[in-house]
Amino acid sequence: MTGLIPGNMLEELFVQTLNGIYYGSILFMIASGMTVILGILGILNLAHGELYAIGAYTTTSVLGYVVGISPPLSTPFGTAAFVFLVISGCFVASLLLLPIGAIIERVLMKPIYDRHELYQLLATFGLLFVLTDAIRFIWGERPVSVSGVYSPLSFSAIPVGEFQYPFYNVLVIVTAFALFGLLLYFFSYTKYGRIIRATAINREMATAIGINQNRVFTAIFALGAFLAGFGGAIFVPPTAANLDMGTTPLILSFVIIVIGGLGSIRGAFAAAMIVGLLSRWATWLYPQFEIAAPFAIMIAILLFKPEGLFGTWSELS
Repeated sequence: MTGLIPGNMLEELFVQTLNGIYYGSILFMIASGMTVILGILGILNLAHGELYAIGAYTTTSVLGYVVGISPPLSTPFGTAAFVFLVISGCFVASLLLLPIGAIIERVLMKPIYDRHELYQLLATFGLLFVLTDAIRFIWGERPVSVSGVYSPLSFSAIPVGEFQYPFYNVLVIVTAFALFGLLLYFFSYTKYGRIIRATAINREMATAIGINQNRVFTAIFALGAFLAGFGGAIFVPPTAANLDMGTTPLILSFVIIVIGGLGSIRGAFAAAMIVGLLSRWATWLYPQFEIAAPFAIMIAILLFKPEGLFGTWSELS
């Protein structure tokens, strides 16, 4: 094979493959929260992108302190400690989304569960603008970055032939795979996860055996908000948080959910990786297809599997 393709092309292909897995990892972390909410509550949360943005903005504030208390990076222990601080900072920042999600569910969504789906769409659409203005009021209109956190991690690059691949990207990939495993374990093997799945599959039967649906719904919306916030938190160090950052994740979350199958965690993960890889390969060869690539992939898959790759509504498997 190396006789047919130059060595540097193989190295670049490998780097683009890593970029695709990295992109897919980000997409999965963004879409997993919407998948959970949609699979159980049947709500298309149009404010999902703004919850993602809040996670990103909150992380810029939290990680500002990480730079001040970070250990020196001259030793492997110092680098490992810094990585731990960054991931911990992202996690702590995302925890703010738990009470925010719970409040949104209790105050806004609970009164309209029994009404037409249009009310839910309008409510979450209005919430989108409220959260955008809240972000503008708290953090202002200018983009906010945490380059002081990302720079040390990007310099800790992994050599790939002539290329240097950022260590932070590898960290994001590992985090996404770990999150996928944790979600599968939670929904398949824990008592509360099984209660959630039972509620998703048959609400009437779940109520008949004593499951408190109100608590389950609040917990699920809070979990979905946390996952959205964590996606924004893990994404922001290499870039910057800005007021428009919630739009693209919202659209791509729909794409991932439709491809993977409504309410399927496995489907969301598989769809994110497929879209991530094929999009990066396509844009590497044809940069003009960067925007169209995810939608072209969605159309191609739905032509053969209209129900998506995995499962159907409310399976969460």
